[in-house]
Amino acid sequence: MNLFKALLDLLFPPSCVFCTGRVGEGTTALLICSLCLAQVPVPEACCFKCAQPLAAGQEGCPQCSGLSFAFKSACTVQAYRGAVKRAIHNYKYHGRKEMAKTLGGLMAQQIRRSGWPKMEAIVPVPLHRSRLSERGYDQALLLAQVVAAELRLPLKKALQRKSATPSQTKLVARERWENVSQAFELVAGVPLPARVLLVDDLLTTGATAHFAAQALLDGGAKEVYLAVVGR
Repeated sequence: MNLFKALLDLLFPPSCVFCTGRVGEGTTALLICSLCLAQVPVPEACCFKCAQPLAAGQEGCPQCSGLSFAFKSACTVQAYRGAVKRAIHNYKYHGRKEMAKTLGGLMAQQIRRSGWPKMEAIVPVPLHRSRLSERGYDQALLLAQVVAAELRLPLKKALQRKSATPSQTKLVARERWENVSQAFELVAGVPLPARVLLVDDLLTTGATAHFAAQALLDGGAKEVYLAVVGR
């Protein structure tokens, strides 16, 4: 089997999910080239509160200053621009479900590097059933499954969307907060541990993650942390 895989890799070299460049031997498992891997920031170079990548020596975060989130801390794989933005767009809107393995693996790497206390369960930010029917898969759930397997933690589908809210992509910041303020509720009969890791593909204003985290806190969780692919 290894010989067959080696032959396939020789004939059809695996390409990086971010830049489509050739993947070296040491990074084949994650399908990310060494150049893109080197651009993944250490969590210390990001805002502890909202995961915004910060410039060297920068004090304070311009993205979350004055905001209060229900989640305690966040980490991200990369800033949401360039190759990462294209990768997330392909994963989310062009049926590239196989990218969950790479993106989820990188998320697990960042979580391990974050210095957070040990999580007790992983909860994905859910899609509404109408959006799930349109897309055919729940991108946050697929990421959460990879992260749960990597970190050997239980996955709990503890949240559901109460209504099919409009897409956040075309709304300004204030409208985004209003749009999802009543979007989430707990799934009956799913017990929550004290420390929960919330997983989503993207963090922009923080509104979706905030209200999802608040629902988990209302359901008995004591602390909620957040991991995303792009910030």
